[in-house]
Amino acid sequence: MNKISLCTVCMNRLSYLCETLPANIQQNSRFPFVEFVVLNYNSRDGMDDWMKNNMQEHIESGILKYYVTTEPAYFDLSHSKNLALKLASGDIIGMLDADNYAGVDYVNWVNDAFEENGKNTVVTTLRRDFIPYRDQGGKLCFHRDLLHAVNGFDESMKGYGVEDVDLVNRLEKIGGRRVYISNEVHLKFISHSNEERLKNFYLSNNLERLFLRISGTMKTESGVLYLLKDGRFYRTGYQYDEMLRHNLVLTYGGWTLKEGMNHSGSYRETGEGVLLEYENGGQSLYREEGPGMLSSSGMDGEYLWEQVRENDELFEDLLMGYGECLNRSRYRTNDRSTGVVNSGGWGRGVVYKNFDYMNPVRVD
Repeated sequence: MNKISLCTVCMNRLSYLCETLPANIQQNSRFPFVEFVVLNYNSRDGMDDWMKNNMQEHIESGILKYYVTTEPAYFDLSHSKNLALKLASGDIIGMLDADNYAGVDYVNWVNDAFEENGKNTVVTTLRRDFIPYRDQGGKLCFHRDLLHAVNGFDESMKGYGVEDVDLVNRLEKIGGRRVYISNEVHLKFISHSNEERLKNFYLSNNLERLFLRISGTMKTESGVLYLLKDGRFYRTGYQYDEMLRHNLVLTYGGWTLKEGMNHSGSYRETGEGVLLEYENGGQSLYREEGPGMLSSSGMDGEYLWEQVRENDELFEDLLMGYGECLNRSRYRTNDRSTGVVNSGGWGRGVVYKNFDYMNPVRVD
């Protein structure tokens, strides 16, 4: 029998954890070698108080380990998961999102899967070219040795999406074998909006204005300008392929990042408009052409740019699409490479265990 650790990271999503964590422990506590690791990723929604008032008996029994980090300002999927995974003590370790139910005797089934298929088992719902359960992509289990061989989730991926697809693919490239979760008992989750998914990320919290390039090719090519509150900008180009619309592994509903069209830098308001200063050199002036309109010229071409406001149906898609497309580009790079990600280290941070704030634990 293996010791199994199920890890959950949570930032300002206590309402989900209140539902899932008690059920997950109750429905899997019959397995003699299981622990639940919960990482409070600098939540500001009263998670500490709730854990003290409702989960203390499980902490004292040892089935639940509760950690807090106060370092992150925003949610980072890859880093938060890596940090939680490094805090686990099991031979088999896995992720369980805060909105996911493990299901009755999930850990028993996971143990059986590893007993039957061996140490290189990767428990997942993700197929090589298909994502059948979008809200269950983060439910994974693997042997700790296999995880450490690839240096965990790729921390160069920022924003929402694809970090789990990428990890499973890299595990498979070094010999991991996928075993699919198929029992509906183990596939239950709390449904929620994309707005809820994005609310703790850097881009969502710092976006000042968002502009879409107006052109006759908007259905197949799109230019987007993200102006951030801290004076930074992203100038991004996307392209659409109808043939790949249903391939959610390679595309975001058919959309991908256009090669060479992801730029960033700083901007400032001038008397004429918005001056972009690119990190790799060069400037572009976007002139104000009236309320919610800009015009570009020079190196960015002669276009009109229209502001997309929060109540526009495109707004959320363009927020979600930035991380989804950027990370898919990184995924394709990783898929072509034999190199290991996170060469400078991964899952690092300072945490506090079980409310002991006098003794910080450094994870390297």
